[in-house]
Amino acid sequence: MTTQKRQFGLALVLMTASVLALYPSMTLEKPQGSAVVSIKASGQAFQNAKGKSSSIFSSANLTLYGSVHAKGNGELKLGDLAGSLQIGLANYTVTSGEGEVNKKGKIEINGKTSDASKKLELILHGNTQGDSVVFDSKESKVSSLYFLSLKGQAIVTMPPTSSSTPKATTSTIITETPQ
Repeated sequence: MTTQKRQFGLALVLMTASVLALYPSMTLEKPQGSAVVSIKASGQAFQNAKGKSSSIFSSANLTLYGSVHAKGNGELKLGDLAGSLQIGLANYTVTSGEGEVNKKGKIEINGKTSDASKKLELILHGNTQGDSVVFDSKESKVSSLYFLSLKGQAIVTMPPTSSSTPKATTSTIITETPQ
């Protein structure tokens, strides 16, 4: 072995030892807290006529906020969803919402709501593409009262990644397009 190779080998060993000695004090930066999802969509609510959508409809506006966590394999878990749904002049408060977004962009959300007389269930099925979201009237509904056809945006806001950065960053739900 030449002197130059020995010096290089010794430098490599010393550098490796230094890194290993410092490793316990090194930390990888992780996001603090969870990301927040905001869903705002508008469209139409069709009255339920014996399990089928009638031609009678009212305008509908949906606003939901909650947390989002990556599940792996490109899937997202939505939790703590709460907000409001307005159908015509009626206002419904949405609580206890949960949902999932798969890697192909299919989104499902279930939540609780109520009118003056009874508890109702909000069920939303749709698709996301970038930050756009569409909920289909065939599967999206408010219990047995209305079928919902809504279009809007789903925006994910990431928390700051370090204490020195006070601004949050915003990103969209990224999905793969089905082939």
